Amino acid sequence: MTPPALRGIDIRQLRYFLVLAEELNFRRAAERLHLTQPPLSRQIAALEAALGVALLDRDGPATRLTPAGRRAQAAFRTAVQAFDAALAEAASGPAADRPLRLGLPWWVDMSAFPAVDGAWREATGRAGLEPVMDIGPTLLDGLRRHTLDAALIAMPHELHGLHHVPVARLRHVALVPSASPLARKRALRLRDLEALPAFLRFARRQNPALWMHYQRQYEAAGFKPATEAEAPGTTATLAQIAAGRGGTLMPAAMARQRYAGVACRRLLDEVSVEVHLVFSDALAPELVEALTAQCTLFEAALG
Repeated sequence: MTPPALRGIDIRQLRYFLVLAEELNFRRAAERLHLTQPPLSRQIAALEAALGVALLDRDGPATRLTPAGRRAQAAFRTAVQAFDAALAEAASGPAADRPLRLGLPWWVDMSAFPAVDGAWREATGRAGLEPVMDIGPTLLDGLRRHTLDAALIAMPHELHGLHHVPVARLRHVALVPSASPLARKRALRLRDLEALPAFLRFARRQNPALWMHYQRQYEAAGFKPATEAEAPGTTATLAQIAAGRGGTLMPAAMARQRYAGVACRRLLDEVSVEVHLVFSDALAPELVEALTAQCTLFEAALG
């Protein structure tokens, strides 16, 4: 019978420990996991408390595994592999009998999804696509845990060997409050957005590499917003903009729809991101091939 203290251990904590056991450095491990160091430290401390043993020796100039930590590393690796295999087995079955789980960035304009889903069904004769929307690191975690079959990921991300193909390079548009003087212009420069109360963007901790990808483009255009605020997801961000609290940039497909209180304006400075279709390593080769053949569908929906 499992002791009560062990029942609260989460598979995520085992994954965190395995990355930390490889890096033996909290900062590097946190970066790989797309976390900051404090939550990683808390999860490892909670794992050690539940187990009742120290897994890491933090004394001295370097972090080291204790003897219990070395045993745990081998045992946890086996447990995580078995867990992932069980998920893949539970999700397996004739490909035509279940929807293909497709991860999508949180900013995707879903108005185009029914057309993509219909075209996929017609082209492949399979069940449709089941969309799952989230931030890139969470989608990648789903691919590695085999809870997603494929995902559209804005690059750069650390893919750790997952097979992927480029789909599109997306130019961006500016989203500003309809009541702002900026909305009277047909096109905007990046530096025009410095007049907004705040520039809304995703948090750097979510994906430092992608954050820097955009930052380099902003710096090249001389764009230095006085105030930045975290973009809390598509719906909430649009609500913030409509309320006059700031503006942001999003892929140009966002301009297809009208949003109350929000004006989409063409951007004269080029800001773009490349999107890749990334596959779970458990996805059958024939499905990888079928998805790759439909990349033009995804490009049309994104662009």
